[in-house]
Amino acid sequence: MVQNAVKPNKTVASPIATYETMAPTWTRNRAIMAGERYIKDHDSVPDIGHNLLIPFSPSMTPEQYAFFKAEAETPGIVSTYVKMMIGGLLRKPPQLTLPEGIPEEAKNWLLNEFGEDGCTLSAFLDECLAEELTTSRAWIHVDYPSINADALTVEQLKAAKPFPVVISAESVINWRLEKDPISGERKLTQVIVRVYEERFNEAHEFHTDIVSICYVHELVDGYYRIRKFEKTSPETNVPVVSGTVHQDYANKAEPQYVEVEVIENILMNNERLRFIPLWPLNGSYDIIEPVMNPLIEKEVHLYNKMSRRNHLLYNTATYTPVISTDMVDEEFDKMVSQGLGTWIKLRQGDTASVLEVPSDSLEWYNLSISAAIEEMAKLGIRMLTPETTQSGVALDIRNAAQNAQIGTLSMKVCATLRAIFTFMLNWRYGYDLKVADVNVSLSTDFNTTTGSVEWLKLATQWYESGLIPRSAWLLLLKRNDMLEPDYDDGAGSVEITNDELVITKREQQGIDESFKNNGA
Repeated sequence: MVQNAVKPNKTVASPIATYETMAPTWTRNRAIMAGERYIKDHDSVPDIGHNLLIPFSPSMTPEQYAFFKAEAETPGIVSTYVKMMIGGLLRKPPQLTLPEGIPEEAKNWLLNEFGEDGCTLSAFLDECLAEELTTSRAWIHVDYPSINADALTVEQLKAAKPFPVVISAESVINWRLEKDPISGERKLTQVIVRVYEERFNEAHEFHTDIVSICYVHELVDGYYRIRKFEKTSPETNVPVVSGTVHQDYANKAEPQYVEVEVIENILMNNERLRFIPLWPLNGSYDIIEPVMNPLIEKEVHLYNKMSRRNHLLYNTATYTPVISTDMVDEEFDKMVSQGLGTWIKLRQGDTASVLEVPSDSLEWYNLSISAAIEEMAKLGIRMLTPETTQSGVALDIRNAAQNAQIGTLSMKVCATLRAIFTFMLNWRYGYDLKVADVNVSLSTDFNTTTGSVEWLKLATQWYESGLIPRSAWLLLLKRNDMLEPDYDDGAGSVEITNDELVITKREQQGIDESFKNNGA
């Protein structure tokens, strides 16, 4: 069956079928990552096919489901795990190595003034990694401020610099890859990004209109250009979930979009760009299954089990008195209004058995919940269920599967950052750097080859024996927090030389030789 056939009601704002197959997964993952408020806003009405918290039956009323949601309990395990992963990768400042001759100003810019708002590289990566772990579809677009070079001073021109922008998975609704006729490599030739933009209206002094915009990034005759399409009327019903605008771009009948601007002649050092400056953070243009999906699916099941357990707990917290009498209803109502629990009135001569609480069901639910948590721990979340007195990081380092996952993610992110850094340096300073000229690495806390005192002692012996260079030895010390990441070896060597209380190894050897020659 052809799912992506062009229909008459499709416009530039209509997502492709590949996008639509993953959009519900991204929405579910965002709800799990955002926490209880987002999850319960996601499940607005009883819907067995789409809700995270499954209703008891299709006939469940909205009121009954609202009461059930009030009892529901979200574990919050995966979101905590993701924060731990990001914190581990960014606990130390990223290491950046540039070729000789690049000014220190350039390195400071990339590390400390990287973002559009001047944020640090670590702060920018915090946002990027959260999007990547949620959807495995984070994109980075490198933009440049629109400036008139003739009207600016030299200082203002120096301040103008390219900057990165994080694009969420839901915003990239369409893309096209074509093979290069010469190299045979697949090349990104078109990307359509759909976003909501706020626009002030003179009729409203304090509030803005929300306008749906589509940006078409494309290569035409081998050159990069951007076309801007705008919806003919402002949005009147933008979904907001827990304070965040929800981008729900379902493939439905879209209103007309008109082209309002074409940006051509996008120059880089007086030459037109010949590629689209958009990078997926994981390096894959094709959609891949989000890396957290197995754990998120387990948490959704755990969420349902815990919520049903809580529902049973409320039932066990009540009791049901039974009275067999022929009293009139008025007297019975008066007695019920003075007591607690749920009353049942039987006719004279009728009997009723004891209404037992569902204690057995509670026990089985608790066993099932414990098994689910243990299963998630085996998948990698060991630090959330520690069985010893060791720290969470120590437990984490011992988990081979988790190390492999974090290490692979770090490798992909660093490869993308190298390409982005190279492009930004060339654009701002007019260099002709290659990707191989730039090196970047994130924290190696989860690398099993670091963190051992024995390994560091062995590496020091290798250095003293001349088996490894000093730079490799210093890198190991920095990665294990024995030296600051920005430690300057040249300045340190000068300080050691000028310190009168320090006797170098060569001086000590000279003293030993002197004693040997003059000695006993």
